[in-house]
Amino acid sequence: MAKQKKNKAVLYGIIILIILLILDQITKAVIINNNVNKTIIPNVLEIVTVQNTGGAFGVAQGNTTMFIITNIVVLGLIIRFIYLQKDFMDRITLYTLFVILAGGFGNLIDRLFRGFVVDFIKIFPSINFPIFNLADMYITLGWIFLAFVFALFTYKEIKNSKKVKE
Repeated sequence: MAKQKKNKAVLYGIIILIILLILDQITKAVIINNNVNKTIIPNVLEIVTVQNTGGAFGVAQGNTTMFIITNIVVLGLIIRFIYLQKDFMDRITLYTLFVILAGGFGNLIDRLFRGFVVDFIKIFPSINFPIFNLADMYITLGWIFLAFVFALFTYKEIKNSKKVKE
């Protein structure tokens, strides 16, 4: 019975991935097809069209092939981890990994089919914060949330080990 619940959780994770991926790709298509450049909240939020051939923060511009290979390897490792560990993971951890996968696949699709990643969310333009997209948000927030999950798990393990020693 537990295995059925885990398989159901994986199915829900795949559905989450697909929905987030579709949302990411639709926003990028709208931005790139309309060459959007618009201030939403002055000095706080702008929508701009940027073709990023580099990585996070625009690092290593023009190395699309390297980023494609790295992206495929990391996505493969996450998928393998899910496959091997799904029976031992709680749903929150599993869903968080699928959110990260959605972001990774979103940017991989861009690199494969456009040759660049479409970035468009510009916050605090006066401090020159990096421009990003929904896929970047999925990856970043997913890893942050995963860090909290791991920290909470570690805290509980330490607390339980102290109880056992008493």
